[in-house]
Amino acid sequence: MPLTADQLDDFVLQAGTALQVIQNEHGRNNVVAARVRFPRGFIQTAGTHRLQLPNLGTDVQRRNASYGLMTLDVFRWLAVRTDLSGPALSLIVKEAICVIGALCEWLTKEATRGNGSSRPFTTRTARLVTGSVIDAGLKADLDWLWDIRCNEHLHAVASLEHEMYERADYNRALTAFTALRDKLVLLHGAAR
Repeated sequence: MPLTADQLDDFVLQAGTALQVIQNEHGRNNVVAARVRFPRGFIQTAGTHRLQLPNLGTDVQRRNASYGLMTLDVFRWLAVRTDLSGPALSLIVKEAICVIGALCEWLTKEATRGNGSSRPFTTRTARLVTGSVIDAGLKADLDWLWDIRCNEHLHAVASLEHEMYERADYNRALTAFTALRDKLVLLHGAAR
């Protein structure tokens, strides 16, 4: 039976209060007894993630990609289950986009293997449009994602990234990845 709004409010208040008490008591110290149980069910298993990937690349690549997707589940939990805001939220979103960018880099390389996989990311997405694998709208979103992913290299970032990224950016990046993944699953079948 679903929680009522009042019940949900009570649980959220209790959980937040308990976490704050633990934080006040132990600060930033690594105290095993102060660890809370991460809620089960939000992070999908590596196997579940792997079965959603296209049958491209090696088994090792698909397994590592599934671990990256598990990392995204953790970032997403922080973004949707906490009131994280400001620079901390922005940087979580940026790191999530960087993981998503790495996954898209791998998928575009595998999808264009032998036909320009060594070319720059935007050239690979253009080849996917030319090959009718993706449309121009998805290419634009993937290229946007790649621009942000390239901000991972601090030596190349020229602007201040303070509070630059928002939850909507995470959603846009994840939607682009999911669309690319699904189109490649249709073309190559699902991983086993």
